Amino acid sequence: MNSKKSDWKLSIALAVFVMLSTSAVCQQLYTISGIVQSSEEFSIPGVNVVIEQTQQGTISNANGYYQLKDIPAGRYTLMISALGFQTYTLPIEVNADSPKQYNISLTEKSYAIDDIEVVGKSVASQVNEQAYSVTSVSTKDLFNSTATAQQVLNKVPGVRITEEGGLGSNLNFTINGFSGDQIKFFMDGLPMDNFGSSLNMGDIPVNMIERIDVYKGVVPVWLGTDALGGAVNIITNKQKDFLDLSYSYGSFNTHKASLNFSRTNPKNGFTLRGNAFLNYSDNNYKVWVPITNSNNVIVDTANVERFHDRYQSATLKLEAGISNKKYADNLFVGLIATANDNQVQHGATMATVYGGIVQNSQSLIPIFRYSKKDLFTDGLDISLYSAVNINQSQVIDTLRGIRYNWLGEAFKTEGSNDGENARTNTTLDDHEFLSQFNTNYAIGTKHTLALNYAFNYFDRASFDKENPDYLPNQFQRSMNKHVTGLAYKLDANDQWSTTVFAKLFSLHAETSKLFDFGLDTQRTEAVTTSRTNMGYGIASSYFVLPKLQVKLSYEHTYRMPTPLELFGDGLFIEPNPDLGPEQSDNLNLGADYRFKAGAQHFINLGGTFVYREAKDLIYTVVQIASPVTYYDNLNQTRTLGMETNIQYQFKDIFNLGANLTFQDITDQAEFVYDNSYTGGGWKKNFHYQYRVPNIPYLFGSANAGFNLKNVGQPGSTLSLNYYFNFVENYYLSWSKNPKYIIPRQTSHDIMLAYAFGDGRYNISAECRNLMDARLYDKYYLQKPGRSFAIKLRYNL
Repeated sequence: MNSKKSDWKLSIALAVFVMLSTSAVCQQLYTISGIVQSSEEFSIPGVNVVIEQTQQGTISNANGYYQLKDIPAGRYTLMISALGFQTYTLPIEVNADSPKQYNISLTEKSYAIDDIEVVGKSVASQVNEQAYSVTSVSTKDLFNSTATAQQVLNKVPGVRITEEGGLGSNLNFTINGFSGDQIKFFMDGLPMDNFGSSLNMGDIPVNMIERIDVYKGVVPVWLGTDALGGAVNIITNKQKDFLDLSYSYGSFNTHKASLNFSRTNPKNGFTLRGNAFLNYSDNNYKVWVPITNSNNVIVDTANVERFHDRYQSATLKLEAGISNKKYADNLFVGLIATANDNQVQHGATMATVYGGIVQNSQSLIPIFRYSKKDLFTDGLDISLYSAVNINQSQVIDTLRGIRYNWLGEAFKTEGSNDGENARTNTTLDDHEFLSQFNTNYAIGTKHTLALNYAFNYFDRASFDKENPDYLPNQFQRSMNKHVTGLAYKLDANDQWSTTVFAKLFSLHAETSKLFDFGLDTQRTEAVTTSRTNMGYGIASSYFVLPKLQVKLSYEHTYRMPTPLELFGDGLFIEPNPDLGPEQSDNLNLGADYRFKAGAQHFINLGGTFVYREAKDLIYTVVQIASPVTYYDNLNQTRTLGMETNIQYQFKDIFNLGANLTFQDITDQAEFVYDNSYTGGGWKKNFHYQYRVPNIPYLFGSANAGFNLKNVGQPGSTLSLNYYFNFVENYYLSWSKNPKYIIPRQTSHDIMLAYAFGDGRYNISAECRNLMDARLYDKYYLQKPGRSFAIKLRYNL
């Protein structure tokens, strides 16, 4: 009897257990996940993500990724919080049909607790705190100016930009003594080496840019480049939903228009981004020049307008794709279409003036980009950027027997069929494929491995209508370049971070070369060049105090010749197939101190010592009386330099800053090799320990600005900004003749801007070179005098 009762009770218990188990199994459990980012779309680690109703929670990982598992169906509230950011709550509904991924954007917050300040760092601040010698400049305070990427960069410590004239003129960048192609340029991490002359730093409007990162000397592995002295990465605006439309008009009949937008479908995450800009200028500013007569004899010196220097360009950049999906954080395809048309007023110097030479360029660039964090496993991130560049450019010099003077007068030379420089109508068809692959693997919280592989293929076909049988155009001109990098990063603690890396560079080029010039055996033959070199380096950062950071970086690196340096441009740059790679040892030692003086005063002090030991440096050979240049190798140069900067800010009302750079760049080769056909061999270098010419050695800038809120109406801002620029005199050539000195220069710029409607409507006016100083730059080329501009901007 007792046995039966026990069996009966056991049966009831088993039945209840089965019913409960079946109920639990039948109840579906779900998993939700997402990425937490700042308002600037930078991933935030260590964020608390909690379901308020159940108190179930987690913390985002190093990539901002979070995941909550085993959530029953129902309605909940997510609470997301992190130090330095405003707490965010998000109502969600969990069921079979609801989304399972919720990406969160947190707004930065600054607040004080018992004199302790907690601040969410901007992306620019986080970039500046990397172990590398890097300066990141946010452009959001410049959106109402007519500035371009060039003008933003020219105010960065250690950076100096020389130019050949006004809007659209050729530019030369110098970072701590390195210049030209020794510095590599990127747009959103994609190399811009051969994007075409219509997409240069002087064309890109500031409204298109979120920030610019300038790496000085040591360049991170993930950029995948053979830069010798630094890199510039332009980060374009990637807000989710915005519209920015602007137009400006200024002196010399200068027009600039830009349109920037982004729209994301909230249901499926499809995003369309676009940037478009137009530039036009007559560039008819006045220059102080000698006037020649029909016999090419100087008869006067006068202040005259440039008469053949019109420039116009247009660019359209479109991207479409999706983000924050299981299979891709970003998957975008895009297209860049860009073109320009440029009248040429003079060559490398102003000794010769032209009235008929023109250059133009058109590029079509399809782009693909993909990235995914935590691919297959936590901590494994990959990204792939690829582009095809189809570029066609023309050089047209078809006026026969005509010579101009600076008054625009044309003189006929009877019986001459020569062009103004070298009679040509050459078309250059360039095709390029470039791809860059990056992968990072985080081993715990302290160790990270990174691998980069970058490939670049370039091919050029040339045809001259004026000289269709020109022999060098019959030869193959192509090159392919490989850069492979491997890095290991140790984040020992919150104070100390160190990265060690190695890079492998490889180049193979095919072109032609003239042998035995002037002899009976003179001939042009096909030649090939192959180079392989290994580089390595280290970058380390240590916070001595919470606000005092010390950095040390060193790199032994190489930079391969570019197509322009090897093949020339068909007009003012002659080819040199004998160019070898540059190599350099770069050392940077710097410190940065950010602190508060009282409750409302913010001060930033920074300084960097620079040492460069470069061999086979590729430089531009300038001949004072000739418009033609070419590239050659210097045997050895040394750079010793210092740069310093100070910034002060009172609340958001007033700011004041200044920077100064000194760089002593000298030729350190006691002997040079003369490869002439007669009397060649090793000879004494008469430029030994001379400062390398045509590069400023002492320069700086200063700025001051006021911002007043609610002037005239609520939600308005009135801004007044002043900029000062200084360049010490420096030599134009190796000669120390005083007549070849580019004089000391100072200039002043001011800008007044008024924004209302909470920043939606903006109007600004600015004056550059306020004192109308006579300014010179690259090769003693005169820059524009005083100019005015007004800009209208609508921002939604």
